[in-house]
Amino acid sequence: MYHRTLISVIREKLANPQHDESFHYQPYNLLWQRGGSPAPINVHGELYTSQAFLQTHKDLQQSPPEPGCDLERVVVALMFWSDATQLTTFSNAKLWPCYMFFGNESKYRRCKPSCCLCSHIAYFNHLPDSFKDFATEHFGGKAPPADFMAHCHHELFHTQWGIILNNEFLEAWEHGIVIRCCDGVERRFYPRIFTYSADYPEKVLLALIRNLGQCPCPRCTIPMSRIHNLGMSRDKTERVTLARVDDCVRQSKIQSARTHIYDSTLGVTSTAVESLLKDQSLVPTSNAFSNRLSCLGFNLFCMLVVDLMHEFELGIWKALFTHLIRILNAAEVGDILVNELDRCYRMVPTFGGDTIRKFASNTSEMKRMAARDFEDVLQCAILVFDGLLPEPHNKNVMALLFTCAYWHGLAKLRMHTDETLTLLDTVTERLGQHLRRFQLKTCDVFNTQELKREAERRQRRAQENLKNLQGCSTATVAAPTPHALQRPKTFNLQTYKLHALGDYSSSICMHIFHYLHEKQGELEHRTSKARFRRTDGKQFVKQMAGIECCEAQIWHIRNLNNPSPLGTNVEEGVATTSDAHFHIGKSQNFPENIMMFLRKHSEDPAVKDFLPKLGHFLLPKIKEILLRENGLHPEDNPELVSGTIPHPLEEQVFIAADRFYKHNLMRLNYTTYDVH
Repeated sequence: MYHRTLISVIREKLANPQHDESFHYQPYNLLWQRGGSPAPINVHGELYTSQAFLQTHKDLQQSPPEPGCDLERVVVALMFWSDATQLTTFSNAKLWPCYMFFGNESKYRRCKPSCCLCSHIAYFNHLPDSFKDFATEHFGGKAPPADFMAHCHHELFHTQWGIILNNEFLEAWEHGIVIRCCDGVERRFYPRIFTYSADYPEKVLLALIRNLGQCPCPRCTIPMSRIHNLGMSRDKTERVTLARVDDCVRQSKIQSARTHIYDSTLGVTSTAVESLLKDQSLVPTSNAFSNRLSCLGFNLFCMLVVDLMHEFELGIWKALFTHLIRILNAAEVGDILVNELDRCYRMVPTFGGDTIRKFASNTSEMKRMAARDFEDVLQCAILVFDGLLPEPHNKNVMALLFTCAYWHGLAKLRMHTDETLTLLDTVTERLGQHLRRFQLKTCDVFNTQELKREAERRQRRAQENLKNLQGCSTATVAAPTPHALQRPKTFNLQTYKLHALGDYSSSICMHIFHYLHEKQGELEHRTSKARFRRTDGKQFVKQMAGIECCEAQIWHIRNLNNPSPLGTNVEEGVATTSDAHFHIGKSQNFPENIMMFLRKHSEDPAVKDFLPKLGHFLLPKIKEILLRENGLHPEDNPELVSGTIPHPLEEQVFIAADRFYKHNLMRLNYTTYDVH
């Protein structure tokens, strides 16, 4: 297993002078007081302004200090992200990386791979293919059952996390580590794990629960039969009362189950084991986070945060869009309505560069569509679906599509206030109501069936399962028929992804977690794929681990020798501070004669009194430049900058050769709603 120790990464981060300037040692509470408002309201934008960070910092300051130590105590917020990725398009080269980010830094900088704020702390191992052969020998020549292989997979994963959470890390968690920072001040740093972002299969692996079991949620024990109650009062109450806690009761159950398996040689799914674990969908594996950190007061289930891309864009919305296409197929003989849907999507123009992209020729086929494509489909769905179905179904679908787009827009806000979180709760309630009404009033009216591609995919899976069971070669298995039998298909609300939508408001309030956090890991996959191209493709994991260590050392040496101030962008050979209002290049490739320009546009009201206005604008700028060249500050001499200007003004400013110059690009800095 190739990994880096967490403490070494923390020391390296705090020794980096470039990163140190944007590293927040102290959290703060961000408030906004609107004009006329009696009291300010909380603003949720960064992890270092979140309730979780503020409470952790408060608890640390109130705890007894180390004996004889009066150093400042600082929380180091660790944020983990892991997901397996395919490194190439036409091979089976896979990587399972674990990335670590620091919540003490801004999410806007963490989402820029060029800032190099991500640390690759581990490349996890899967069970090797040879392990199945090894297990088959001990099963008397029979293939090992799926529950046995899943148990071994769980054991391997948490053994690796047990290595990462070593004794050095536990010592730093409890007693801190003293580090001399770039400002020359020694501080005592205490690492804390705040978030772990992953898709649902990996959340199941981290929480050690059963995949889509009786209680499928990794954060609470709501049974599958009540998953569809999104937004109801009972659902909100149960999320709190049934929240998972890593307490002694849970740990004793797992320990008893492991005793049955390893001491009494019972099966993983034996009756004795099931009676202990099935009611909460637990599995008999010892959790590394629980073993190492529960004694320090850490609840591992609190770190599992929401995932907007997988849970909504590729989850609920994709499932809803797919079923709407099934309804269109059932509402009209042939593909008339679906063809109309594709035609309407093709007519939608692009907007704002990457905001609305050009739709594919047939959107209904959903070929090679990523999460951003489904987002575009949602943003334009109301206009496209309007009128395709008869009333009252058209009205129900329009209301549902509007609520989905409304909820999605609120969930993706980069900055929230208490008011927007309350609004998000209200829209979540409405979304649950519309989904249940859509299932009851619209879906049950139409006899929907699988789409052709769904039926063919199901048939291919059946063929693969038959081949694995019979041990047949590919040649002996019949190829799937091009027109598989389409089975009836209904809209399913009994999914964990629907239940997860109710956790967004609380997750944002506690951890300020939204799609930028999951985006940073997806973007970091590009770095991993770029490093793979520098390997020989054989022992690529080892070589990529070496590249990570070498690049970390190079960045460290480079920053020590040549630190550059933050907030400086070098573009077109001109260094400009990031707080400048605008930036235009200094090239003179496209000159324009001023007098010819005025004659050409003489009928345009914008050129009226153009030269006097131009002189009035330029003269204070020229005076300001002259003052700075003479060592004076314009702020201290306002009368010299804005003094009495004699008339006519145009005689005071002379433009060389009566020329100004065209530029194709001007960069304007403006404050967005999230104060970025």
